[in-house]
Amino acid sequence: MTTIWSRVYICVLGIFTCALSVFAFNFSFRFPYLEEWVWVYFLSISAFILSRFEIQIVQNKSSFSMDSAIFLATVLHFGLYVASWVLSLFYLLQIMYNRTVPIWAHLLNFFMYLIMIFFTSFSFSFLNGKVGGEIVYNLYPYFLSLIVYFAINVIILIGFYRSIQSKFTGVFNFGLLKEVFFIYFVTLLLSLVLIILIDNEGFFGLFLFTVLVVLLSITFGKVLEWYQEMANQANKDYLTGLYNHGYFKDYLKELFRETKKTGGQFSIAFLDLDDFKKYNDYHGHVQGDRLLKFVGEYLKNETKDCGFTVARYGGEEFAIILPKTEKHAAAAFMDQLRKKLNDTPFDGVERLPYRCISFSCGIAEYESDMYEEGELLHKADQALYYSKAQGKNNVQLYDEKRISRDALKFKEDLDAIEEQLKLLLYKDVYTYRHSKRVFTYAMEFSDRLPLTEEEKRTLILGALVHDIGKIEVSRDIINKKGKLTSDEWEMMKKHVIWGKEIVLSDGRFEEVIPLVELHHERYDGRGYPYGIKGEEIPKLARILCIIDSFDAMTTDRPYQRTKTFSEAIVELRRCSGTQFDPQYVEPFIQMIEEYYPEKITNKTVST
Repeated sequence: MTTIWSRVYICVLGIFTCALSVFAFNFSFRFPYLEEWVWVYFLSISAFILSRFEIQIVQNKSSFSMDSAIFLATVLHFGLYVASWVLSLFYLLQIMYNRTVPIWAHLLNFFMYLIMIFFTSFSFSFLNGKVGGEIVYNLYPYFLSLIVYFAINVIILIGFYRSIQSKFTGVFNFGLLKEVFFIYFVTLLLSLVLIILIDNEGFFGLFLFTVLVVLLSITFGKVLEWYQEMANQANKDYLTGLYNHGYFKDYLKELFRETKKTGGQFSIAFLDLDDFKKYNDYHGHVQGDRLLKFVGEYLKNETKDCGFTVARYGGEEFAIILPKTEKHAAAAFMDQLRKKLNDTPFDGVERLPYRCISFSCGIAEYESDMYEEGELLHKADQALYYSKAQGKNNVQLYDEKRISRDALKFKEDLDAIEEQLKLLLYKDVYTYRHSKRVFTYAMEFSDRLPLTEEEKRTLILGALVHDIGKIEVSRDIINKKGKLTSDEWEMMKKHVIWGKEIVLSDGRFEEVIPLVELHHERYDGRGYPYGIKGEEIPKLARILCIIDSFDAMTTDRPYQRTKTFSEAIVELRRCSGTQFDPQYVEPFIQMIEEYYPEKITNKTVST
């Protein structure tokens, strides 16, 4: 919708065009001759056809039509008079064909092109160019006339934009000027091609030119389709169809820079499917992939009308960019999304702890004092971790005052211990995998016990690092098939002392030393290294002893027959009160039966 000033501008442009026409034609008016009429018809129809077939630029998806090449060739080869008639007939066809376009838009374009060809003609004559002359002698006037053609176009458009904007915001930035220059350079080349074809082939040359440009338009369109298809394949996740990690990072970087430059706000959300590993273990990877695909489709459908960008960030983790959204609005949106997903049925989720599809979510908002997008990602990641630490299936905002520093430190401690544990991977893959499983059991079991948050963290860290001392045990002893000799067994038992020394040398994890040193002590006092018993053994070490023994019994090792889960449960009950603290045996068994029912091969009985 035009403003009053834009209408005034178009009227002024029309008056100026009329005055320019009177000056250009020296108050004389005539209809074209018969031969000129034929050329006017064919040239205007050719220009109209070319205006329907735009040439697309692959790099930025913009496009331009080659009708300007017709006008430019006409004014330089046939003169200003014929060019004016061609332009008039062309816009008459445009008005009849494009009736949905406002008449003021047609008038603006008509006046603009007419002024451009007038000044191009004046420049060409001033530079001693010869209308219809040999191109080789007219290259210099051709080139400079095109610059005038280009300059007038820019000046008129800037004037129009000034008339509809109270404050001109720089429509023609440097990047746009480069694009426009490229377009007019192509226009010059094609206009020269058209002049050569008309010189040598007449009407057939015009026909060839029209066909050539139409074919170029179709070809560039196909190339753009192929380019977009390849770009989509490179930017999309193969499983969910969402954008992938790489695209997310690139888009976030671009949005961060733009927001830092122009101002504004946006938020990002990290969400992680709760207990996805359990779902995979229960139902297999094929069904797990179905769940990921389902959640991806759900997120895409729920955000498509909001202008948000959803990506699969990795594994079961997704990321969402929420432009023009402050963090509280983002949290409200994500919480609504979470609740709706909780109520969405899906096969097999009834075996998960929440008995539904749930996710933990962390949200961070762009802040003007941030230096790079990595700070935003880090804060969203911390908020996500805090969300999981709060019991999962919730949405948390990053808030430095609210997020527990202890919880964030716990994540850093886990990462640090994980790095130490990787040393076992190269020496004893069995112990490495055993430690990871004990760690998982400890996380699951700690949520069922009346422990403080500090005790939970200590148990989990201790479970992960409890066998670190086996790094010092000879590879021959660790991997020996069959029973160990008494000397070898004494050497093996020293791993708890060596583990204690390794943890002490680090200095950051002293609270886990009792678990590392005492997880082989027995409730009846017949364990090692000190033979202490009952409640003399720290509570967390007694709990870890049950978890460690259960996994040891159910782990495939060369020197022992692997027990089934059912057999291991029977053994736990048999040794309750002797090897294990009885108050923790039954709760652990209940957890195993609830979380891993598919591995219970027969019904167990209490002893």
